[in-house]
Amino acid sequence: MSSSLPLLRIERLGKSFFHQEKKEKILHNLNLTIKEGTIVGIIGRSGAGKSTLLRCLNGLEKPDEGHIFFDEEDLCQLAEEDLRSYRKKMGVVFQNYNLLQSKTVFDNIALPLKLSGYSLQDQKNRVEELAKLVGLHQKLSSYPHQLSGGQCQRVAIARALAIEAELLLCDEFTSALDSKTTLEILNLLKKLRQKLGLTIIFVTHDMKVIQHIADYVYVLDQGSLVEQGPTLPILMAAQHPVTQSLLHEFLKDELPDFITSKLHFNIQDRDDVVLKLTFNNQSATKPLISQLVQKWNLPMNILGGNLHHKDHEMFGHLMVCLKYDVDVMQEITNFLTDHHVQVKIMGYLQWQS
Repeated sequence: MSSSLPLLRIERLGKSFFHQEKKEKILHNLNLTIKEGTIVGIIGRSGAGKSTLLRCLNGLEKPDEGHIFFDEEDLCQLAEEDLRSYRKKMGVVFQNYNLLQSKTVFDNIALPLKLSGYSLQDQKNRVEELAKLVGLHQKLSSYPHQLSGGQCQRVAIARALAIEAELLLCDEFTSALDSKTTLEILNLLKKLRQKLGLTIIFVTHDMKVIQHIADYVYVLDQGSLVEQGPTLPILMAAQHPVTQSLLHEFLKDELPDFITSKLHFNIQDRDDVVLKLTFNNQSATKPLISQLVQKWNLPMNILGGNLHHKDHEMFGHLMVCLKYDVDVMQEITNFLTDHHVQVKIMGYLQWQS
């Protein structure tokens, strides 16, 4: 899968644009390292600088400061002619496919080969090889308007890989696809990574994409890197408020508004306590709640919950409400913690108030 060698190093990267005669800083002092063979997701709110970063990586935008090392060559210092040769190692896939509507699938995939001077026979061989890889070998004579959205994206991926790219850059590449087609495209990228040794960097707003294929996550906010790490720890215990807000809708780990409106944070007589229990792979499938109820004869309301998985790891949460007792709380917290469950007090409430 991945090696320990860095394919891409970004050091102190900065980029600004002028808007209404005012200079606006889009990227601030970014430092990232992308290892060979990894799939890396870049997430953040709209305007965080994600797409600008991708455009800097493939040379469509020139950074104001910093360095981008690709195979230890600083792309920021290259002349345009030398930069073009490095761009051939970087395929780009866009949200809207950018296919030539008047050309067949074959011609769309062959376009980079034709522009690079490949012979007709070499074009034919390479296009047929790629079409088989992406599952379009029976569609080479079709036109884009005859294809589904997923098939169009497969054409775009094949075209991006035509000149044997080492790095695939994907900008919101699933946002126009339905959930079933998105999953098919993600599985295709995983297969291509495995077969070709690709390194993949993608920008997305969809946390399901991050969950399904990303090995590593970078979180941008207002042009700065605010959180980074392997995907599973980020999904389970994001530290930065921006990451947490991006995850809430996906994880469904927030209380309903009608309960939140009742919560308070100073314990009172007859209060119930609301707990968020976070499970990892060691605890997610164990009957801990039934054990807890039986052992302490403890009535408990379940307010919500969800279970997720990343590769072979499971994680999830459960929101519960029970009568507050300081001694019992300490005992059940110890019990759950000993069984690899994180316990967080969300607040207190009285149902009858």
